[in-house]
Amino acid sequence: MSNLVAMGLVVNIWWIVWASLLYPNADLPSTVFIALVANLIIAFVYWMLSTAMPRTGGDYVFVGRILHPSLGFMVNFMLVTAMITWVGIFAQLNAVYFMPTMFINLAHGTGNTSYLGLGTWMTTPNGQFITALAMVTIVLLVMLLPVKWIFRILVTVFALQAIIYIWFIATLLPISHADFVQAFNAKSGTTVEAILDVAKNKAGVDWTITIYGTFIGIVYTMLSYIGYANSAYFAGELGGDPKKSQGLAIFVSPFIFSAAIWALYALSYQVFGHDFLVASSTLALSSDPSISSAWYNYAATIPTPAYLVSFISDNPLFIVAVPFGLVLTAFGFAATYFFVPVRNIFAWAFDRTIPLKFAEVDRRGVPWVSTLLYGAIAYVSVYLAVYTTVFSYFTYTNFGWFLGIAIVMFAAAGFPWLAKEIYNTAPSIVKMKIGSLPVITLLGVMGGFLSLFVSYASIIPAYTGMEINPVYIVSLLIVFVVALVIYGVSYAYHKAKGVPIDLVAKELPPL
Repeated sequence: MSNLVAMGLVVNIWWIVWASLLYPNADLPSTVFIALVANLIIAFVYWMLSTAMPRTGGDYVFVGRILHPSLGFMVNFMLVTAMITWVGIFAQLNAVYFMPTMFINLAHGTGNTSYLGLGTWMTTPNGQFITALAMVTIVLLVMLLPVKWIFRILVTVFALQAIIYIWFIATLLPISHADFVQAFNAKSGTTVEAILDVAKNKAGVDWTITIYGTFIGIVYTMLSYIGYANSAYFAGELGGDPKKSQGLAIFVSPFIFSAAIWALYALSYQVFGHDFLVASSTLALSSDPSISSAWYNYAATIPTPAYLVSFISDNPLFIVAVPFGLVLTAFGFAATYFFVPVRNIFAWAFDRTIPLKFAEVDRRGVPWVSTLLYGAIAYVSVYLAVYTTVFSYFTYTNFGWFLGIAIVMFAAAGFPWLAKEIYNTAPSIVKMKIGSLPVITLLGVMGGFLSLFVSYASIIPAYTGMEINPVYIVSLLIVFVVALVIYGVSYAYHKAKGVPIDLVAKELPPL
């Protein structure tokens, strides 16, 4: 459930706008199961690694024990850096899009336009900062609870998301596109036909679905799955058999998620129409006022299904619940991308890569020092997201993320030979072979090249809609370099004191 919260059970209600803008020729439902197969290769490798090495820290431990602790820290540092930006960005997006949509829909459903004022205030810089800061503060307080209570809260978030998701699907199922067209034309002040006309004739959009367009869209859908391996990072805190628990969490959750987003995409196309979603998204996100006005003269926010449901339903509770699902998603993202980095920081400190103080826990087992450290970082992340353009240098976060994943995959491929002692004592499932070739080696190589492809594809113009920016690429590569410098300084410091910290790579940390 935690991994599903990290993937965002309902977040594609929002992502579909950007997918429609960037990939107007993609048939999104068709991309889901192709992306699933690709992700299952990586998922299987993470499952095997977390079964063989069920320790907190995830790939910091995996790569550190198979290759070298400096490389484990380098990969893990990159992923934590990405998560730091996500904590601030998603808290900001909650203030800019998710919560305002709730109040916009409430104004639609009740006829009380005063709700629009609150939604508008949240989108101002100070409104964004205060709203985002409140969410991060709540998450910080949750993170200071014992792990059992953290997961009870995450399970509750998942349950609420699931209820809203089922409600959304059940409501859309009997509605046709003709029903939506009639309702939109009656309530919006414009028509679906007018939106399509401006997008086609003024913005020059061609929304014809093609095989090539769908192929490019697969990469975007693949990124929706990020989060299914999160349980590998806190494996040391899970009871029971890692083979079963991690198998369910890492390998089974993508199946559930793919079924959920396929139904979401398919019904969104059925009701709102692929053409309309592409056209309205293009208008709403256009930087040309003469084009965007064709949407914003009649609509209060971007055309996510979370907003469009306000045209097809008169139930105030339902049309508020759908964007509330996105609010829960933002909270879930902030929570999981707070919880996971804290565990990684703890693992670094446990190995003395950073000061041992950050591995300190209280009597309830809460790593309070690393939690407070990350809390301070999260506050800075929110400030940077709202008031600066610093995070623009992390536009290619997925480039750095999958570059790190590629290193994990190639390390897994060499696991049987590079860390023989750990491999030989691993459960039998980890040592499965096809002939004389370990399965983890085969899938590790496949997953490595697949990750390199996704890393590259995430920066090309066909994916981003803009020319490749070398500065953004270098910004992510610098993160890897900074990690190696930090490790080098730590190594030199401890060596001067007679403590060879590289020896941590010789064995697994204790449970």
